[in-house]
Amino acid sequence: MNDGKALENLVCEIEKLLLPGGFTVRSNNRVYNQDRVQVAEFDLEIRGTIGSTEIAWLIECRDRPGDGPAPGSWIEQLVGRRDRFKFNKVTAVSTTGFAPGAAEYAKESGIETRILQQITLEDVASWLGLRQIHQVRRVTRLKASCMTISPNEPLELIKALEDKIKSVDGNTKFLKSTEAGEYVTVNEAFHAAVLTVEGLLDSVQLKEPPRPVNLRTLYPKDDSHYVVETALGEVRIQEILFEGEIFAEESLVPIESIQEYLKEQTGERISQTATFPIQISGQPFSIEMHNLAQSGETHVILRKL
Repeated sequence: MNDGKALENLVCEIEKLLLPGGFTVRSNNRVYNQDRVQVAEFDLEIRGTIGSTEIAWLIECRDRPGDGPAPGSWIEQLVGRRDRFKFNKVTAVSTTGFAPGAAEYAKESGIETRILQQITLEDVASWLGLRQIHQVRRVTRLKASCMTISPNEPLELIKALEDKIKSVDGNTKFLKSTEAGEYVTVNEAFHAAVLTVEGLLDSVQLKEPPRPVNLRTLYPKDDSHYVVETALGEVRIQEILFEGEIFAEESLVPIESIQEYLKEQTGERISQTATFPIQISGQPFSIEMHNLAQSGETHVILRKL
């Protein structure tokens, strides 16, 4: 099932652009009672002051294409949340519209309804003058690596490490970072090591042949090194010798989606958004272009997914 996070993030970015100064936006805010038991979780909670009045605005998002239009039961839940948690305003955002009874009940109950829908390139031709973007990526490519551990490690633990190494490849996340608590591949460790050499990756230019890189990277800090989990326990990595190369490549990134955010009851457009997916240092990002109907301005946002 779609968990709706992409919808929440998109609506959050748009509302941040439209809000006046002094307002705060919190996403996935969990609410607990006096016994520390969670009683609610709000998709988007917006708070601020207008004049001498405190404003509390709740936005809840629903992205369930397989379930059809949002039902009246969802609106009933939002009415209950508004009353229980004392919100001045509650807005329901759906990617599948609202069932007739739900839309009518929302209007009667003072719940604002909004829609996020897919549109076409022709719909944004007046402000979006491109169909794709050029991305220059600087790439690291690992060819070989050699890891060093303490010579004082027990022989049986060394043997367990050897068995572990034999079972993995460059795409296996087996190196555990003690700093981040995450598992990475040896390719990702090489990329991180290259980034520690200031200016090295940025110096690579397009059409330049791959540049050989040999690095000896030490991990002396107790709170920032790699360990490998074996059948007999963890083994600390003291250093890694990397043999690889770096190069630059250009690609054309097409539009991934074009969406329109509007008020369901009036059809009034709030914004249109074009999204381009890109990779930065192996991590997924998106470039979002938001055209705001109110001002006609287009804002460009780089967002990590």
